[in-house]
Amino acid sequence: MRSTERTRLAPAERRGAIVAAALSVLDDGAGDEGAGPPVAAVARRAGISEALVYHYFPTKADLFAAAVATRLAERAERVAGAWAGINGAPAREYMRIAVEAHLDHVAAHPSAWSHTLGTLGSEAAPARAARQAARADYLEAVALHLQPDPRPQRAYALAGHVAVLDGVAHHWVERGLPAHERDPLPTLVIDALQGSLGDWGR
Repeated sequence: MRSTERTRLAPAERRGAIVAAALSVLDDGAGDEGAGPPVAAVARRAGISEALVYHYFPTKADLFAAAVATRLAERAERVAGAWAGINGAPAREYMRIAVEAHLDHVAAHPSAWSHTLGTLGSEAAPARAARQAARADYLEAVALHLQPDPRPQRAYALAGHVAVLDGVAHHWVERGLPAHERDPLPTLVIDALQGSLGDWGR
């Protein structure tokens, strides 16, 4: 029966199911930091063979990159959805909402964040590329809510913002996501950005 069910999935659906299984394994805290989930565990979770996993993802690094890209896309959707409800708000409010959405995403997937997504710089090249693409998309979206500013200071400030946001979120996860410590985090992150920018510009 299982074999029959496998043949019914179109390639895109099968690929999506494998990525979903990988994310589920990561959420359980399995896998080496920066290396992604064990392929054997992903295959078991998806109810398929390891060979079929490798058919869709030639290397473990490719599978991990797809998982990272999917998780970060979910975060981007969360931020965009939150922004949709505050059209025309001041720039600081847009940033507060973005940080809140980011922390919501982290709280929903603490194990994955701690063991993989939060391990900056140690992942394989494909996962690093996925993270860099998501970072560029996020900064492009943020820039839309600020006045145009060609100075290098703007680019440095936004790059620093991402580092602060990821660092604060990861530290919060490592401390066990204490609820009483979350409230001041958005202000901490936003104040750091405002201090770097000098002015929100909008």
